[in-house]
Amino acid sequence: WQRSCTGTEWGNRFPGVPNEVIREFLQAFADGFAFSNEKCLKFSPDDKVMDIYRALYPCKGWPDALEIETFAINLEEKYGLDIAKVEDHEIILGRLFEMTREIQTTH
Repeated sequence: WQRSCTGTEWGNRFPGVPNEVIREFLQAFADGFAFSNEKCLKFSPDDKVMDIYRALYPCKGWPDALEIETFAINLEEKYGLDIAKVEDHEIILGRLFEMTREIQTTH
């Protein structure tokens, strides 16, 4: 949580994408993981979803709060993205964001 705002990283990675579109995606992520709104821009486009999950649950077998599943539901409802079909289990947030953009441009 000590990381500064990553808004510039997101803007540099996705030039021309409005800030509010990026924030909406990050809010879907934060909501899924039950992070506060203020934490949204602490996440970089290069952050791996599973690394964040593993930081929350470092010991295997601990019960979780279904963060990945909730994030998946958020992506499905908001963007029509079924992450169950994503084969890369080490996917980064930036790639998931790209995938949501690809869906939106094809519809």
